[in-house]
Amino acid sequence: MKKLLLMLTLSINLAVIAQTETKPVNESEDLKDTKFYIGIGGSVQNKYNLDEKLSKANLPTLNTTALELTVGWNVFEQKYSGDYEIGFFGSQNDSGNSKNRIMGANFRVRAHYNFVNKEKVAFTGGLNFAYTVNQVDVFSRIATIDLDDLGATNVLTIRNEMVYVGPSVGVYLFKNKKYATRINLGYEFALTRGRWKSDFSGVNNTVGESGNNRFVFGITLL
Repeated sequence: MKKLLLMLTLSINLAVIAQTETKPVNESEDLKDTKFYIGIGGSVQNKYNLDEKLSKANLPTLNTTALELTVGWNVFEQKYSGDYEIGFFGSQNDSGNSKNRIMGANFRVRAHYNFVNKEKVAFTGGLNFAYTVNQVDVFSRIATIDLDDLGATNVLTIRNEMVYVGPSVGVYLFKNKKYATRINLGYEFALTRGRWKSDFSGVNNTVGESGNNRFVFGITLL
């Protein structure tokens, strides 16, 4: 989490330095247009290796699709564009008397080349770089908490951290209007092992999520 906060602080500093005045496209000048944005999106994970452990224990597996709320800074120049973005996501699943939920945060940097840059529309493409923190909670829906017997544990809480990189494309619509919109699609490859661990105890026979890639999508209001 400390890494996430550090990266977020650096991205905000970079975004603040950018020129905030919106100007029309002019090929003779290197103009910058920076905007704060909000959006919604999500990701579709190939799979989770943790599901093998959950299935063996007759516990519900994780949803591979998660919705995400994003905020960030968009920088748009004559030939290049990009984003500094943070997103918060979550999903849950249940089976029988057990339930799980996965939630976390994405910090993403997007660097694109503007293949088409017109007054009203633009088409861009490049790379996504993402740092993700996941937390998984598994618990019983019928468990009873006894404050006189807190040694009985009914909740499993574990987390991991992942780094992703992959190609992405963006389509800007109505870019000269107040309701400018961007649609972004990408595919991110997992670069790190992402072993599951706990902040409260040791974890034996853990597994990682190396190689489990994901498709990402989003729509933002600029």
